[in-house]
Parts: sequence; C-alpha cells; structure tokens
Amino acid sequence: MKTLFTFMLGIIICINLFCQASGNWYYQKSKSSESSTLYREYDINTTSGIIQSAYNYYYSQPANDTVIYLEVKAIMNVRPDAFIMILGVSQVAKDLEAAYDLMDQRINAFINEIGVDKKDIYVDFISQTPIFSREKEKKIFSKKLIEVPKGYELKKNIHIYYKERSLSDYYIKIAAKNEIYDVIRVEHIVTDQQSPLKILRGECVKLLKVYTQELAELGISFDANFKSIEESSYCIFPNNQYTLFTSYMPINYEVLSPNSTEITYVNPNEKINLFYDRLSYSNFDIVINPDIVEPCVQFIQKMKFKLVLKKK
Repeated sequence: MKTLFTFMLGIIICINLFCQASGNWYYQKSKSSESSTLYREYDINTTSGIIQSAYNYYYSQPANDTVIYLEVKAIMNVRPDAFIMILGVSQVAKDLEAAYDLMDQRINAFINEIGVDKKDIYVDFISQTPIFSREKEKKIFSKKLIEVPKGYELKKNIHIYYKERSLSDYYIKIAAKNEIYDVIRVEHIVTDQQSPLKILRGECVKLLKVYTQELAELGISFDANFKSIEESSYCIFPNNQYTLFTSYMPINYEVLSPNSTEITYVNPNEKINLFYDRLSYSNFDIVINPDIVEPCVQFIQKMKFKLVLKKK
C-alpha cells in the first residue's frame, strides 16, 4: 500500500510540473494530437529562409491503383506594410451640446499632439443616445416607475493610419493622456498580396516536380491519360489569431501598497490574458520566413496534383 501511494504521488507531482512548464495557455487548449505525430527541425542558417518538412510528404494511392494524388502545402509569414488603429471615444453630458464640445476638445487635443496628416486620420461618428433614469411617479398610492431624461451619451471612433509599428504604443499613451482608453483593434495591411502568393505557388510547383522525379526513380510510371491540378490560396491576419488564456498563478497587488493592510485591489480581468497564437507549421511542407518574431500576416497556398494512369 505504501509503495502504491508513493507511486501515485510521483505521478501527481510529474503532472503538475508538466502543466507549469508547458505554459499558462495550456489550461485553455486541449492537447493537439498532431504535436505527438509530427516533428519539425528549424535550421536558422537556411539562407533561403525556406524550410521543407519530410514528414508532410503526401502521397496516396487509393484502391483504384490507376489514380495518384500528390499534395503540397506552403505557408509564408509577411510583415505588414502599414497599420490602422481604431480608438473608441465616449462622452456623457447633461445636454447634447456639452457632450459634443467635451468630446471635440479631447479628440482635437489628441490629434494635435500626435501630429499626423489629416489624410491619415478619420473620426467616425458611431452613436448618440439619451440617458434615462427611473423615478417613482409622484402620485398618492402609486408605485409606478417613469423614465426621466438625464443626459446624453456620444460615441465616436478614431481611425489612424501609420507605417511604423513602434508608433502603436506612442498613440495609446497620448490617447490615455486625453482620457481615450478603448483600443478597438489594430488592422494589419499588406499592400501587395499577389507577390507572396506568386512566390508560394512557384515553390509548390518546384516541390511537386521533386516528388514526381523521386517517384519515377522508384519505378512509378507517370504515363497518364488525365492530369489535373487543384489549388487554393488565402491569408490569415493577426487579429484572428489572438487566443484567450487564464493565468495559472494569482497576481499579487501588495506591491502597490506595501504598508497597508486594509486596501484591497480588485481587477476583474486579472486572470484573463491574450497571446498571439500563429498558425502552426506542422501541417505544411514549405515554410517561408519562419523566424519572424512579431505578429505577421500568414499567406497559405495549397496545390494538389492528380494523375489517372494508363492501364497496362
């Protein structure tokens, strides 16, 4: 019994250590089966920036032995050429004119301080809504609640176009200085989307030629009655690749007030975080620019070669 207890305790400790070592996002993700079946080596000295995985070589010969399929998948990471940041502004006031005046002051102060060209910034009107409060009706024996207008809420969005990624933090700081706190999203722009797809398509064709040559060396004849190629391409932007995860360790706020025992800081989002979870390379035969650190646009090209061989 003692031996069994020691064995079970050892298993529990190992599992706990594994969970911490695998990263906090482990608690938000189920283990992927492909991580245990596919393996990829990365050679940082690859001069071309292209990696080919021998484990993804797809060759299938179904029950009909006259049909052969060859499939190649390629992915390319591309740095954005420009960005569009969208900031949300909200203003509440007792009357509509005051709401517009206060909001215009904040927006104009922000625009003047960041010093961007007028063509690179746009203020988008979103909504204008009245605010009501509920009060008891002043009648004898009456318990009805009536809505009484108390003010207005005005909302606008600020769109900022820029090319340097480092400006993002600068704009956010200046926005907070002018009581603008909502960063709605940052769009990533690739001006020339055809060039990455053209490169990917060329690499897929090259690899298909290599596969057919290797199969020919194995004695497989490609004397076909019919040949066809199916291909598809698309791109994935960073905005769609951010994933929620829950912090494993609790956050300690005592450092904010080390000498106080009565103040309790409450952060409703203290255990909720985001991280950029780029598309995994495990299912691709070709990876171009795999060593880009920052969030980037991922272009994907798929090509499937079908041959219907002549029967002998």
